[in-house]
Amino acid sequence: MSGMVIIGAGMAAHRAVIGLRAGGYDGSITMIGEEAHLPYDRPPLSKAAITQEAAPDPVWLLDRGIATSLKLDTKLSTKAMRIDRVHRHVEWGGGKIRYDKLLLATGAKPRSLRVPGGEHALVLRNYEDAMLLRRRFMAGKRIAIIGGGFIGLELASSASKLGCDVTLIEAQPRILMRGVPQAIARIVHDRHVEAGVKVLTGVGIESLSSHAVHLVDGQIIPADTIIAGIGAAPEIALAVEAGLAQDNGIVVDQHMRTTDPHIF
Repeated sequence: MSGMVIIGAGMAAHRAVIGLRAGGYDGSITMIGEEAHLPYDRPPLSKAAITQEAAPDPVWLLDRGIATSLKLDTKLSTKAMRIDRVHRHVEWGGGKIRYDKLLLATGAKPRSLRVPGGEHALVLRNYEDAMLLRRRFMAGKRIAIIGGGFIGLELASSASKLGCDVTLIEAQPRILMRGVPQAIARIVHDRHVEAGVKVLTGVGIESLSSHAVHLVDGQIIPADTIIAGIGAAPEIALAVEAGLAQDNGIVVDQHMRTTDPHIF
């Protein structure tokens, strides 16, 4: 079988399937995703999924009924390992599939802390990550969050609402340095402090241990859970291995086509 193959099962993949069918494409579409879930919305993972009382389900973008109506074949819990551009197929651990056209919708991956002990920091990217944090955010627990961007601040707010002792650490002089003007950042900063979050800015991380964050100024922040919210990087490993042109990401033309005319 060949046709349209999409690597990734998030928002971009979901919208691509809708767009293809709305545009009149009637060929086969196969979606390959590493997670066990159909596409779901990620923004609630740092808020409602953690704080609501009842055990949450993902906010689905696509359910089985819709997938069937769209004649979408899904291969979930499947990690694409290699793109063979010569024979035009995608390989994974258990097999391969040929494509006429291929869409890379692999999204981004959280940046990891490049300090000694960085492996002790959790990250938030998927539903399972959110469920782990939900179990960790218990009243009285000490939560250290590294990164004063949107994800770090949302997690700090969620943890504080659940009664945790929260410290947020940002290396830049203020929070939301790249996100909003200083006046707005100050309002957000003050609201978090009023909610009980301790905010430390302008200080770097020396190292992590299993139960503490060690700062370069000598401070030690005890923590039952450490989270890194320091941004994300495009997931381009498959494209790099396939030899597609790179320039701080995958190079594409105005039609989102890569340097291989069969790959978008």
